[in-house]
Amino acid sequence: MDYKNFQNRFNMKRNILYLLIAFITLTFVACEDNVDDAVSKHVYGEDENPYLRADVNARIAPTVEFEIGRFAPIVIKLDDYAEIFQEEMGMTVDQVISGVKDGSVVFYNINVSRNVWDKTAPTNGSTGWYYNSAGGISTSVDYKAILDFDMNAKTISLNIHPDAKAGDMLSFNVGFAINGDNYDKYARFAFDVAVTDPSLIITTVSIPAGDYANAPIDLTKYADIIEYNMKMSLDEFLAALDANEGGTIHMYVIDTENEAWDDTSSYTGNAPGYWMNNLGQVCAWNTEGFSLFAETWIADKKLAIGRAPGINAGTTFKIGIGYKDTEAEDRFFRIIITATLE
Repeated sequence: MDYKNFQNRFNMKRNILYLLIAFITLTFVACEDNVDDAVSKHVYGEDENPYLRADVNARIAPTVEFEIGRFAPIVIKLDDYAEIFQEEMGMTVDQVISGVKDGSVVFYNINVSRNVWDKTAPTNGSTGWYYNSAGGISTSVDYKAILDFDMNAKTISLNIHPDAKAGDMLSFNVGFAINGDNYDKYARFAFDVAVTDPSLIITTVSIPAGDYANAPIDLTKYADIIEYNMKMSLDEFLAALDANEGGTIHMYVIDTENEAWDDTSSYTGNAPGYWMNNLGQVCAWNTEGFSLFAETWIADKKLAIGRAPGINAGTTFKIGIGYKDTEAEDRFFRIIITATLE
């Protein structure tokens, strides 16, 4: 073998190897620079909404249910979540409140769909917001729910529009975060607001043929509902009906279309009870259109729904009956009845 040619080829390969190593080294250094650039924090301006760092441990989700006819503010005490504030923000509740006052802590909404903080200014006073039916920030003109933050009481209170209906639902989030280039240290409240109606009983009856025949509704089947809404047992409820001496609970007819309680009519059937016309309104016996009677049979623990004479089989009526404590009007329940005549 020609030694000189061998040496030349060896040197050439060695130079190529050195060049390759140098290229790889430079590429690695450049990549390191790019990685640093990629993970560096973005500094958010005054008009920008910072991203929401994912942290399931910082999420607080109290139950928020409003009951029809008993709307009152639901109050969230921040002290109840002192441990979360300490773990997630390294602050006591009092320090968080002081921070909001001096600007070192922010209190903002969170746009969950975009995964960012929402720095929209308060629309309800200086520390609260109105929300529309979709959970978006709104004004007093078109709101469905209200939030207010009371720094002195250290509470967040929520309320619902007085015209809200059973089944209405909306969601929104608010949070406290340490102010800075980002809001990574935070505690957040996720509110799923629902309007419920535990006072409502819906049932059907089939009234047998025959003049003044009736179909009794067994109130013992609804003892739990009565106890929850009236704050008394079924027996106590029946004893307090105003057909008994000194009773404070009154029976009413309710319009099933507009849900209005008839609080002006006197009993027209056997007390406590009413005759009703074909529209489900209170009437007297044997007047035009009289069709049904509804009477509470106290001793039997039943609500009897009966028929007037001369009405064709297959006729259907929808009526509403309600009971309310006249000395505590947040104690009530309703029964919506579809009655079919056999």
